[in-house]
Amino acid sequence: MNIDFSRILNLVNEIPIQVFKQSCLTKLPEKQMDEINKTTPILTSQLTIYYSIQESFLNITVLFIPNLLVIADQYLVLSNCKITKLKQCYKFDAYGIQLSSSTGHLLMFFNNKQQYLEWMPKLKSFCKLTNFSNKFCLLEQIIKDYYIVQHKKTKKYYTSYVHSIRATSPVDILHSEIQTLRSIKHPSLLDLKWVYDDNHYIYLIFEYFRCEKLLDLLNQGLILDQTQLASIILQLLQSLKFLRKNNIYHGNITPNNILINTQSSFLQLFLVNMAFISRIDQEPLDQYLSNVHESYIAPEIQQGIAKPSINSDLYQIGIVLYFLTFFVHQKRKDERVDRIQMELIDKAEEYLSQLDKNTQYKYKMVYCASQLDLLRRLLDKKDHRIKLEEAIKHHWFINIKQKLKPKIERRKQHLPSLKTIIELCEQNEYSKNFEKQQKIIDEDSVLEENNLIEVLMQQLEQNQQSKRPSKENHEKLRMFEQFKTQIECEKTNQEKQFVFSKSIM
Repeated sequence: MNIDFSRILNLVNEIPIQVFKQSCLTKLPEKQMDEINKTTPILTSQLTIYYSIQESFLNITVLFIPNLLVIADQYLVLSNCKITKLKQCYKFDAYGIQLSSSTGHLLMFFNNKQQYLEWMPKLKSFCKLTNFSNKFCLLEQIIKDYYIVQHKKTKKYYTSYVHSIRATSPVDILHSEIQTLRSIKHPSLLDLKWVYDDNHYIYLIFEYFRCEKLLDLLNQGLILDQTQLASIILQLLQSLKFLRKNNIYHGNITPNNILINTQSSFLQLFLVNMAFISRIDQEPLDQYLSNVHESYIAPEIQQGIAKPSINSDLYQIGIVLYFLTFFVHQKRKDERVDRIQMELIDKAEEYLSQLDKNTQYKYKMVYCASQLDLLRRLLDKKDHRIKLEEAIKHHWFINIKQKLKPKIERRKQHLPSLKTIIELCEQNEYSKNFEKQQKIIDEDSVLEENNLIEVLMQQLEQNQQSKRPSKENHEKLRMFEQFKTQIECEKTNQEKQFVFSKSIM
């Protein structure tokens, strides 16, 4: 490639010359170098960069792994950067980009157009982009802060979370969540496609889905049976197991931060609004305490004897289980739990002990003895709290699995009709995709998905249809039918690619 880079540099007049002396690269710790060799890169190429230390152009190997650009012994976190095309280079048949962060800039040039077209889309999927309104149009708000958007060029639909920079929620915590979503992938975490950062709003663009907050569904009258409730709690525990493997905790597990996918044929949830902070000193800890509802802060954190962790996440799941078990329908605007009353658990256990098993089964009690046992152990003091592995294999889940077996066997005995056969074939194809995702969640799962879960989805549709008729709801229903699509379940397994990225985070 025969290009006069000095002339190209002179064309970039909008960048002051002193900016090129501000490097946005960070020294890579030596202990992390071994992790690089174990990481499967997204791309690796010989590229030309402007090296600020030597104030010259340098042809060097650039390694691209999820959310990180590694150049020699330095790295750059892409989710902290804005990416800009250097259109001035086109007249020289050159292709370059500018990566800008709060610490400096990096100019990077490609050998040809084909290489540029290979790198650019992948870099854009990790960097912060601009001009959201030029690329997307907002169509419909589905819940607070979540919208259906359409790409103006491709006409494809996505779901977007819109965060006001002037909102009370700290932007630093949002950026931490963005870094996490860039570095790891899991079925219970939203699939982040792009991030747009404009003057007043930050837009997180996800794959298209429709959802409802668990708290809103409860306020609409949704009643969960033991199977559905156990499925929710087990998915939360499995998500924690995955986060722990990546040295991350959630920090903000509440019914308001649990989204139920209303388009899925099985009970699928997403955990949102993470309050993960990588460094635990006083300033970010104060942010954590101000951002998390007081009822969901573990006692050891309130007492100042422990910091947020997976262990405190277990306590929050205990609060969620308590909230769902003893939920009183009163149109709550938040998930406030006035006070954990352990005597409620005692009274529930005493009441169950007075009933025989046939009575319990006949009336399908909202709770059972094993459920109350798990609840009590999740809410226990830090030193006596149940461990994550024990919680996942708790006998509550095992008991429910055993109860479902007779129903599954009875369903197998009935001869299906032609219509049922067609439906089963479609469900089988969907189930294969779901099973691939479930293997990522947890190989030790003790709860099987079953047809009773569909009761929840039917309830969701009934809630949607039972709302008071209005022009707004009529439009929502019309949009729902228009934009209802099959969620893509086939995801490329990039597990190896994220091994190094999460360690840097």
